Amino acid sequence: TGGAGTARSAIRLFRAILNWGVIEGFVPKNIADAARYVDIGRDGKRETILDDPQAYARLWGTLDTLVDQHRLRKPVADAIRVIALTGARRGEILDLRWSMVNLEKGIITLQIDAHKTGRKTGDVRIIGLPILAQKIIQEQPEGQFGDLVFQPSRSANRMDISKPWRLIRSEAGLPECMGLHGLRHSLASRMAMEGAEAAEIMTTLGHRDITTSQKYVHWAKSQRQDLAERAVASITAVIKANES
Repeated sequence: TGGAGTARSAIRLFRAILNWGVIEGFVPKNIADAARYVDIGRDGKRETILDDPQAYARLWGTLDTLVDQHRLRKPVADAIRVIALTGARRGEILDLRWSMVNLEKGIITLQIDAHKTGRKTGDVRIIGLPILAQKIIQEQPEGQFGDLVFQPSRSANRMDISKPWRLIRSEAGLPECMGLHGLRHSLASRMAMEGAEAAEIMTTLGHRDITTSQKYVHWAKSQRQDLAERAVASITAVIKANES
């Protein structure tokens, strides 16, 4: 009664139970295999991420094109790039000030009142900057200690990237339902696919609860199993044909 998402979770749990049963010798392997091949579809929220490296290439190319055509301000494009590269929340980058950036160490330091979970955890948030993100920040016009890194237009106090994002998303051929927050989900998903543990994802994205990060790990493990199954599908077909 919980819907398609609950059904998928239940089947994944059932598969895990059967796999444990096979390992412990309680369940025949052919029974566990039967559950493995049930088509459970995909989680809806996974459709809102960039799960293909080519999607990142289209995003980067579209940002370059729109800036060259003077249809997008470069600070807007660069802010979106940093969000994609760090998994930071939109507000953490739009409100980023030079006082928070340490390019020598390659980090951003957000004080307790400058990030979403700060008041709940009582901790500062450290955001690691990949080399490409550091370079993008270095390219911004140098400002005073308390100035914004990504400058808004002269008529605004804070940059608005919601409307530009809709244009970028359309021209880059990204999913229509994907919001800016999808860039954060995308990085977490890619980290999980590359083998990152929940604690590492939690640290990188600044989650308050490790269970949030654990969801990406569970999804990635499921995806890796599906990828392995597809990779050997033709081999499995031949083996089964010979057995019959």
